[in-house]
Amino acid sequence: MDLSAKKLVSMVVLLFIIGSILAIGLVSVSVIGAQIVNIGGVNYTVSNVLDPTVLTLLTTLLPILVVIGIAMYFIPSMD
Repeated sequence: MDLSAKKLVSMVVLLFIIGSILAIGLVSVSVIGAQIVNIGGVNYTVSNVLDPTVLTLLTTLLPILVVIGIAMYFIPSMD
């Protein structure tokens, strides 16, 4: 495997950026149920407005799919 210093540095920087954005996104997604939404002058929490299955998909399945997608991106490029 031919791994030059330029490729290594670019991979490290890319993983650092992805890790930072992913951490911010996970925090944002994890608190989505407690967010307050104003609909027709009445305040609701998102967990009261959304179906529980949609909220579960957003807070559980979405981060798992993101990590799988990042892994799938890097696996073929390691040849």
